[in-house]
Amino acid sequence: MYEFLFKSSNPLSQFLEIELKLPISQSGEVQLQLPSWRAGRYQFANYAQNIRKISLSDQQGKSMQLRKKSKDCWAFDAKVNQTYFLNYEYYAGKMDAGSCWVDDQQLYINFVNCCFEVKSSDDFPYSIEIQDSRFKDFVCTLSRKSGGQFLADSFQELADSTFLTSEKLTHWEYESNHAQFHIWINGEIAFSKTELLQAFKNFTDKLIADFGEFPEKEYHFIFQLLPYKHFHGVEHKKGTVITFGPAQELSNPEQFGDLMGVSCHEMYHAWNVCRIRPQELLPYDFSKENYSEAGWILEGITTYMGDLYLLKSGFFNLDEYLKELDKIIRRVSSNFGWRNKNILDSSLELWLDGYQEGIPDRKQNIYANGCLVAFAIDLELLQQGSSLTEVMGEAWQRFGKPNIGYDLQTFWKLIQKREGHWDSQTFFRKFIAGNEDILKLLEQLILPFGMKITKSPNEEILTKQLGIILKEGKIQKIHPESPAYFNLMVGDEIVESKIKSSQITLEVKRLNGGQHQLSFDEGGNFFPVVQVKKMEETLLMQKWRK
Repeated sequence: MYEFLFKSSNPLSQFLEIELKLPISQSGEVQLQLPSWRAGRYQFANYAQNIRKISLSDQQGKSMQLRKKSKDCWAFDAKVNQTYFLNYEYYAGKMDAGSCWVDDQQLYINFVNCCFEVKSSDDFPYSIEIQDSRFKDFVCTLSRKSGGQFLADSFQELADSTFLTSEKLTHWEYESNHAQFHIWINGEIAFSKTELLQAFKNFTDKLIADFGEFPEKEYHFIFQLLPYKHFHGVEHKKGTVITFGPAQELSNPEQFGDLMGVSCHEMYHAWNVCRIRPQELLPYDFSKENYSEAGWILEGITTYMGDLYLLKSGFFNLDEYLKELDKIIRRVSSNFGWRNKNILDSSLELWLDGYQEGIPDRKQNIYANGCLVAFAIDLELLQQGSSLTEVMGEAWQRFGKPNIGYDLQTFWKLIQKREGHWDSQTFFRKFIAGNEDILKLLEQLILPFGMKITKSPNEEILTKQLGIILKEGKIQKIHPESPAYFNLMVGDEIVESKIKSSQITLEVKRLNGGQHQLSFDEGGNFFPVVQVKKMEETLLMQKWRK
């Protein structure tokens, strides 16, 4: 067993002191790989940049040579049946749902950030010991050995685990279908315990009823409620970490709804992603990019289902749900990346720029665009007497529960077998492998469900007339079909605007130092405000929200 020891002699320095005990049975080169990314975010994090003062010694305390193999891989030469000790410092100074933080109030570790994997020892167990006696309460998603000691059967399990101890750790719990669910809150609580527990139990009950079972006996919701603005969630098999701030804003029903949304989203991941996973991500290889075209399944379906289950379980009424759907539709309607890159390639290219704005209209967003793809599939299947919920239930039984993974073609066959009179292959060709507008399809699809997509003029005059979106007086986005597209630039500052005699005149200051006066004719209707409205209650609507 490989053994990790964690401590921090000076928490205000934000450095963890870590020792890894390595019993080696065979002679030869031993490679130690620090993850370069983590599950749930398909982008390099390069955790090795947080390491300093790394050294290796043998069991007699003699210093050993460490060789650098790559930016995050080290190696040494081992002898038969010898034990070695790796010591290093890790900077735990980033607060989000997937990182590490230590200070005078808490010790918070996502082990994937700071634990080395011993290469070619895939199923070798790891133990963790945390030496921090400052606080009495703690949570760890690993099984507990004793005191502050925990066990992982493999590095994959270790990398999927979290530890938190703090001076303000609140613990609540509830039960559903013979599984125990824990809620751990670090920070100020500005909402009703009763309301939160009831809402969590309701969506948990509904999710388990539809999937048939929960994959674990215990599950942990770990909340970091912060005094500053923050919003993030990361999925794990045995729990989730969610950061939210400012914590006081959770007294506001809308902000509380956001917390519920991310919580249900992350819990859906306990099935989809944590277990229902494409073959290319099973298991994860944290040393390099793990490419997949399945982003619309991993995050698009989860984004759709996360909010839908708040409707199904009664937390959202229909109007509240549609407000959340409106946000996603507006995000998609203001971006034209679907014209230039399909959602399969957009998923593959998460490793390039998937978590940043990127250049204008280059790609699709696997969360937002993927959500609308999932919505469309669900509506199509419901009209054929099935549903996306049924598809995901079978995906759990076929791929997730036996832990075998899927390929895209095999997953699509679960949909295709339920297509009835719907031509699912044409849908796939146009909206998943192709570059057609999913919103135009949804305008027709939702009508039998008693809903309608409406478009109203944008209240911002320059946005409506010229197709430019401004932030603090500077152009952030230009509609590719507007007259402004050939006359203005992203980054231009609108110094002054005048509307007279059906003409819009702009005084523009350009980044290159140029000053321009430009005139445009009125009459545009760009970036309309898109909304979904309920028209009437239909049988299909009742079936969809059941």
